Amino acid sequence: MKKRTAWIMAMALALALSLTGCARGNLNGAETIAVLDGSTNITLGEFNLMLRYQQAQMESYYGAIMGGNMYQQDLAGDGTLYGDTAKETLMEEFKKMYMMEAEAPGYGVALTDGEKEAITEAAGKFLEANTEGAKKAATADQKTVERLLTLLTINEKMYDALTRDVDTEVSDAEAAQKRIDYVYVSTLGTEQDEAGNTMELTDAEKAQKKADLQAVLEEARKSGDLDAAAQTKELTASSATYGADSTYPAEEVRKAADALKEGEFADLVETENGYYLVRLASTLDRDATDSRKTAIVQERREALFAEKYQEFQEVHTFEQKDDVMAKLTFERTFTLKAAETAEP
Repeated sequence: MKKRTAWIMAMALALALSLTGCARGNLNGAETIAVLDGSTNITLGEFNLMLRYQQAQMESYYGAIMGGNMYQQDLAGDGTLYGDTAKETLMEEFKKMYMMEAEAPGYGVALTDGEKEAITEAAGKFLEANTEGAKKAATADQKTVERLLTLLTINEKMYDALTRDVDTEVSDAEAAQKRIDYVYVSTLGTEQDEAGNTMELTDAEKAQKKADLQAVLEEARKSGDLDAAAQTKELTASSATYGADSTYPAEEVRKAADALKEGEFADLVETENGYYLVRLASTLDRDATDSRKTAIVQERREALFAEKYQEFQEVHTFEQKDDVMAKLTFERTFTLKAAETAEP
């Protein structure tokens, strides 16, 4: 219970917004933007609030890199503004949340009194943390914020309920992760010509790198210390773990390591982009294997949840109001700000 209410509070405080720019007209937060099963209305206000939170996240993290308002840019290069893509993606999330809420009674999922109190308190703190301008632009009032937090909380509880019976047993064999020590030297080159193009290494330069690595390998096989041997050529050894379904490191490296016994070194490995020295440090790295077990269980949960959600979609209808969706524009730029420094 405490964990859930703490999550609710953290979610609300994370919504603190800052904005710049001008908006065209005022939105009617009570207007219907979508309908579930022909009778349950999704309001423009709750959708807009979540949209602005997501916009703030993206603008805060990537706005400086993208330049300007990234939501008004054609990031994919297909003629579609990123803002339009974001709206459609978010509508899919609302569709899921509303279906989860509709199915919740059948799975015994409901908000506890403590969760309801936490939502009310969290909504109030969110409103205190934002300026009047930010709240108006995000169509945020007590009712709307509470509604959004309710949907998010029920969705989380439904995820737990739908995946509770997932098989959590994963054997070492299924999750096994090997660990290798390796030294890598790129053959792509790093210097650029006057036009800014990366200059490929000459055959002589590549041959020298290969010779240096061969010397490191010979020394490492004698001493058993790959990193110490690498330092003689001003190189550094690194470590990596991988399993049967890994795509990293390079296939040639994994294949070479798979042929080794623990502690053995492979012959110099050549790939498209460089050379590797490889030592098999462990046939089963305990920490990496346990981490992979956790990931496998989570993958099973995601698959089971997706299966259940697909079943729900087959028995529910969902209609989006395109004319209302079109009212949501991105003239304003929203960014996140720490709740403790937000202006009341």
